[in-house]
Amino acid sequence: MTFEINNIAGREPLVDYPWRTEVDRLLSWLVDKDSHIQAFCFDLVMSSAYIDATAGIEKSIEQCDNIEDKYNAHLGFINLCSPCYTNNETWSYQKAVKPQSGALGKLSSEVILRFIEKLYPQLNEVIAVGGTEAADAVLKHKNGMVILAEVKSAPLLTYPFLFKAPNSCLKGEHEKLIITNSQLRACDSAIFLHSIGPVNLGKVGDDLWPFKPLVDFLIEEVNMPIIQKCINEWLSARDAYSKKDRQNKMYYLANASGSPPKIAKDRDGWPKKESISDSKTSAGMDRTDDIKKGIYQSLKIGTNLKDEPSIKTAIISNLPAYRHGQEYVDPFVDMLWGLDEDISELNGQKGILSNRLRRAFDFIITLEEPILRDINL
Repeated sequence: MTFEINNIAGREPLVDYPWRTEVDRLLSWLVDKDSHIQAFCFDLVMSSAYIDATAGIEKSIEQCDNIEDKYNAHLGFINLCSPCYTNNETWSYQKAVKPQSGALGKLSSEVILRFIEKLYPQLNEVIAVGGTEAADAVLKHKNGMVILAEVKSAPLLTYPFLFKAPNSCLKGEHEKLIITNSQLRACDSAIFLHSIGPVNLGKVGDDLWPFKPLVDFLIEEVNMPIIQKCINEWLSARDAYSKKDRQNKMYYLANASGSPPKIAKDRDGWPKKESISDSKTSAGMDRTDDIKKGIYQSLKIGTNLKDEPSIKTAIISNLPAYRHGQEYVDPFVDMLWGLDEDISELNGQKGILSNRLRRAFDFIITLEEPILRDINL
């Protein structure tokens, strides 16, 4: 592992993805919006990225008879069918689909880095690194500061997709469709905004599907009343997630909700030992393994750059650790550390000069509630 800044190879976030132009259109619209709206849109982009990066989605789509409008089939990223839950109050199990873990990490990292790059005007450059390099990302601030960062991000809510499949492909309520990829590309589609309902996204095979129609919908002023309802629902989900409030209906639609209530198994046949979504899907940087690795990496970078005061460390995510922050993050926020070799005698007392001390991490850069100390982004 090397810490020679000039030797770290990287790339612009999302440069490998053709739909980056659509994300940039959305980010231009988001620049002056509140942080929770930015975080809500991050979840929408990630849901679109999940379906774009998942191979063979036609094999995982199931018939659902609880969808309003013209749609008759569902695909989601948690094990609970949202239309059945929100429209019919039934707990229908449908196995979640997601990209493979390697692709998933790259996607979530590059999406949040693109958000950071475009939404924070004091940054001159954001470089996605990843792999086995010294850090996941390099940020260059207008004041000359360089920030080496560990990136951990994950959506709070994922939004499922709906399809209008030919009747000949339907095989019964929550049975897998028998449909080819070319048939699916000819189907009408929608993103399902949970209690709000479906938003039409056109044909699956359309250019830059589903990003372009989704961004068109979001930035159209006339849709703002519907979008505001979605944002309010997202805020309710954030509150339910943070407090583990199982009385709030949105709790079970957010990630890391665990197992459904007993009635799901007794009445609706939910399979034993299956959860809706486990703790590995915790929102933002809230997975405890991620917090531990993030702080360790920041400390490691700090040990190598101890004599480089213009180089700082950060953890980057879409959301702070809403559930585990008090226990796992807060004790390190004001912590300073130094090396034994730097201890000297000062006025008859042994100590380390403040300019020889470093923080466990200098910043936590998140869309909501960042820790930025004395810098502006």
